[in-house]
Amino acid sequence: MKPSDKEDSYLLDNFKTQPQRRDILKSLLVLGVGSASVMQFANALATATDAEVAKLVILSQPGVLPKLCNDISTPMIKKISPKTEIEVISSNNAASYPRMLAQRSTPSISGSMINDLFAQRGIADGMWDKFDPAIMTNLKNIPPEIMTPGGFGIIFLMTPFGIMYNPDRVEKPTSWLDLWNPKYAGRVSMWDAYFDAYIMAAIATGKGPSVLEGIKAWSAHKKNIGAWVSSPIVEADLVDRGEVWLAPHWGAWAELARSQGKKVAFTVPKEGAVQWGGHMQLSKGFSPEVSKLSQAYMNTWLSDEFQLESLKQGFLSPVSKAVKVPDDLKRAGFISVDDAISKLIRPDFKEVGEQMPKIKAQIDRTLKG
Repeated sequence: MKPSDKEDSYLLDNFKTQPQRRDILKSLLVLGVGSASVMQFANALATATDAEVAKLVILSQPGVLPKLCNDISTPMIKKISPKTEIEVISSNNAASYPRMLAQRSTPSISGSMINDLFAQRGIADGMWDKFDPAIMTNLKNIPPEIMTPGGFGIIFLMTPFGIMYNPDRVEKPTSWLDLWNPKYAGRVSMWDAYFDAYIMAAIATGKGPSVLEGIKAWSAHKKNIGAWVSSPIVEADLVDRGEVWLAPHWGAWAELARSQGKKVAFTVPKEGAVQWGGHMQLSKGFSPEVSKLSQAYMNTWLSDEFQLESLKQGFLSPVSKAVKVPDDLKRAGFISVDDAISKLIRPDFKEVGEQMPKIKAQIDRTLKG
């Protein structure tokens, strides 16, 4: 018997007392799925509860991710718990988190995709539960250096926050200070509810990763701000049409716009870029059965298939060191795990979250007033 046959037999032997789950594994092996991949799924099966969960509600970031949840994650979990209804909600965190917080006594969303800022706000608000490493079998492939700070949550995707620009209007920026060039008066778009551009302004002027210092630095150059935006899609359209020429922006969303034929490009300036992370979070207030199944669901987000399809379809960079990225997918908005560790800035989002009212007031007073 060849080694792979022995591995397959070992997997199936461990599920002799669970015929339905054993049949699931057997069907995967017959389809040619490798033993290593089946082992990950077997671990999820082994830790899944036998009790039926009526419904899972999962919060996804917008864009391509809801589709990937429905195409990849949901079918895998339906094999574990076929009678469970799974609803994937698509919403940005600025809209969804306040509702989750207001409904914390009777929560409905058990597993969520959460950005850096709300991951930390949720820790402070006591919203999250800790993951069980026995269920999160793909966690072993995530370097600790990029893990969610604070002990709650797991990062599952990332992208650099650098500069998007119109290559027909401007030369490729090499520094964050290029945004202050007098010839770009009225040609830069900025955010008043997303603060990474101010962090990089502070770093470029030697003040360290401080949002408030970055706002002060921008105050001398506010004539360059030609538009205030609250949507990455709207911002890409503005740059594409030439209404603004440069915009602090996410690599993944810039690459997505470029793939749609928009006249945009993306770069990471010499001072670096901020790491945007998508973090999975497990909500408090659910039964052990729902909690286990929610974790099994989110564990699929760290699978090779989900990670690679997120890059192919959404230009979001994998965090798993097990994923082999083809050269043709390494576009300007892509960042490898090793480069993310060594080059990207990871601010103290707990502090940023605590200062949000003060930050917003200072932007209104010094940059918009």
